[in-house]
Parts: sequence; structure tokens; C-alpha cells
Amino acid sequence: MKCLDTGVLVYAADTASPFHARAKELFEQSIAGKWAVCVCEQSLWELAQILSNDRFVKRPLSPAAAWKLVDKLWRYPQPVVLNSDETVVRRAFKLMEKHVALRSRFAEAHIAATMLAHDVTVLVTADSQTFSVIRELDVENPFETLFA
Repeated sequence: MKCLDTGVLVYAADTASPFHARAKELFEQSIAGKWAVCVCEQSLWELAQILSNDRFVKRPLSPAAAWKLVDKLWRYPQPVVLNSDETVVRRAFKLMEKHVALRSRFAEAHIAATMLAHDVTVLVTADSQTFSVIRELDVENPFETLFA
């Protein structure tokens, strides 16, 4: 199973993003069952926050539209939504202590901790540099060729 990071979800929804087409393709493949996929619950909240804020996207959604998108994602059979609990939060802080690159990045540490708690080890992300320090994760960046 692969976990889609928040950025992939944002790019799939943000038609103004230069990475939209690639992210949308990945998301549609996952919904169609081409490969098993999950998202962390936190990524859904981040998605709503980013897509409804004009500091992050050129055409922000209203809060109601952002919620409609999150609710729709939650109801799909795929991606499976991975939930967090106190144990996951503790693990996130341990990851922050262990990895200097995560010291001020609780959101990323929390996503990694959530994945690991659910025995998911493959992360599809545009932020491969941050996550690559976590040896337990295999990080895939489908946008690397687009960054070149």
C-alpha cells in the first residue's frame, strides 16, 4: 500500500498547479484500484486548509467546497483513511527528536508516524527531501522529473 502525501492531494485538486495533471493521474489510478492507496487523516485537514486559503492557491475554495471535497475523499473506498491516536502523536515527537530535519516539522513527523503505526511504508510525496531521512519509509516523488 502507498500513502499519498498532502501535496499530492493539493496538486490533484488545484487545477492551477503545474503539477496538477500528474497528481490527478496518480489519484485517478488509485481510485480505480490500480494500486492500493491510503491518506492520513491529517492530510485531509491540511488539504481543506490549503485549498481554502489564497496564500497557497490561486483560486481558493470556499470552506463549504473544501469540506465537500474532504467528505467525498473520506467516503471513497480508496484511498483508505489512516487515523491517528495518542500513540501516533508520541511516535511523531520521537521522530522529531531522532531526525534533525523533522525538528520543526510536526505535520510531516505526524504523517510518518501515522503511516508506520498502520504498517504503511511507501510515501508518494513532492517533499521527498524531508521524508527521506526516515529509514523506515520508502519515498517516491512522482514530480522529480517535472522539477528538473
